[in-house]
Amino acid sequence: MKYIHYDASLILTGDLIADAVVDYAAVLGANGRTDTITVPSVGDDGSVSTSILLVGPASELCVTVAPDDELEPEDPAFIRRLRDAAGRAGPGRPVDADGGTRFRGAEDSATYSGS
Repeated sequence: MKYIHYDASLILTGDLIADAVVDYAAVLGANGRTDTITVPSVGDDGSVSTSILLVGPASELCVTVAPDDELEPEDPAFIRRLRDAAGRAGPGRPVDADGGTRFRGAEDSATYSGS
C-alpha cells in the first residue's frame, strides 16, 4: 500500500496504482497537459472508495509507503487507461532519471512509447 500526498490530503491506494498516477503526472508534465483522474482508493474506515485528482505540470505529488493491507486495491484496467492516455498526451517524455518501467501492472501490450 502507498499514500499519495496531494495538497493537504493523504490518499491510500495500491502500490501499482500510486506508481501509475505518478507516471501519468510525469508524462502530462512533459507535455504541458492536465487531466482529471478517478483513483481507486481506500477510505479511513477501510471501505473501497475513489478520489478525483487533477494532475499535470503543476501537480506536486508525493508517494510514500503505507502499512501493508491484505485488502490492497489492484486495478490493472485503471493502470491501462492511464498508460493509454499517456500515449495520447503528446510526444514529450519525462527524463526518467530512475530508469524504472512506467505503468507496471497494466498487464498487456503497451501503447505507451516511453520507457
